[in-house]
Amino acid sequence: MFVCAGVLMQCSDAGTALSKHAAAGSCNLKDLSTLTKHLLRLSLNSYDGANGESLGTWTPGFSELEVQTNSTVNGTNVQCSLLFVVQGLKEILKDQKEDLNPHDYSLHKDLKDSIFTTNSLKACAKQILGGDCSPAPPPPKIPITYFDRKQWSRTLLETAEIYISWLEHQIGSLTKLQSRRTLMQKP
Repeated sequence: MFVCAGVLMQCSDAGTALSKHAAAGSCNLKDLSTLTKHLLRLSLNSYDGANGESLGTWTPGFSELEVQTNSTVNGTNVQCSLLFVVQGLKEILKDQKEDLNPHDYSLHKDLKDSIFTTNSLKACAKQILGGDCSPAPPPPKIPITYFDRKQWSRTLLETAEIYISWLEHQIGSLTKLQSRRTLMQKP
């Protein structure tokens, strides 16, 4: 098992660590959410380097990823939100590879790593929190114009990181509550 809270591993190590972790037959939702957040931040930094930082915010936003700070975790909502993130990341990767930055292999790798860990987080969340996203929401639609695509993609990356941070915090609160209950139940 890996721990990424103390020392964040390099992206190239993420797939290996997750494969070993998955082979163990268990998942650590807190560690996986921390790793996913870190990889999304790397993707956002790479994206900014390749596309520019002063893009502003895609004003329609992404309601699929909006949560109130004091909201509680709902397994079904988590599944739908993480599916939306994966679908959005795939759209961003496709746009970068096919049009905006076809030769920025580092950015492509960062986005692929983010897709992989978000999918792993989704599977782990299903195992721990339950829930099923049915019917699956339609994939997000990337805009047509050059600037709008850049703005949409950057906003999605940023909003996904905020959502994962919220989820990470909620998981931490759940873990503390479960630990207290376990201690109270011991004779």
